[in-house]
Amino acid sequence: MSDAFFIRTRHDGHREISWRAWTLIWVVPVLFLGAAALTALQALTAPWGKVEAVGEVVELREYEGWSPLEGEVTNYAPSFRYTRGDGREVTASAGMSHSEWNFPVGSRKTILYDPDTNGDVYLPGPWHWILPGALAALGLATALPALILSLVLLRWRARAPVHPGARN
Repeated sequence: MSDAFFIRTRHDGHREISWRAWTLIWVVPVLFLGAAALTALQALTAPWGKVEAVGEVVELREYEGWSPLEGEVTNYAPSFRYTRGDGREVTASAGMSHSEWNFPVGSRKTILYDPDTNGDVYLPGPWHWILPGALAALGLATALPALILSLVLLRWRARAPVHPGARN
């Protein structure tokens, strides 16, 4: 006979809750909250080691997109021309697009760049916290039912043992 179970009442009346039940109850909230922590850490550390510069928007590309919060949107991907610390003039994009980046060509924005590479620039702003915030909200929203279910199961397990042959 297999010993795989979620919750059960043993033949002596004691109630048990397996690790499988706890895993099913808590896996989604833990994954969402873990992903929120990782993306928040990435958003927090992304500017580290980067140098601030003023970039001039030299090109603006438009992409049709969709957002769960906004629905159908137009995303914008600006390219910036800026001068590095060594005096070289460089053009680079952020490597991504966003619906709030509709900057007019010729406008100037504060950007961050990595002095050790010629890669994409980083646009500081609140948009880097949207994903961690959404994941944290989902984690908390799924943690509440998990907590309630956990309390119900713990209360069920703590009740007096059922006599053998009795129904739950």
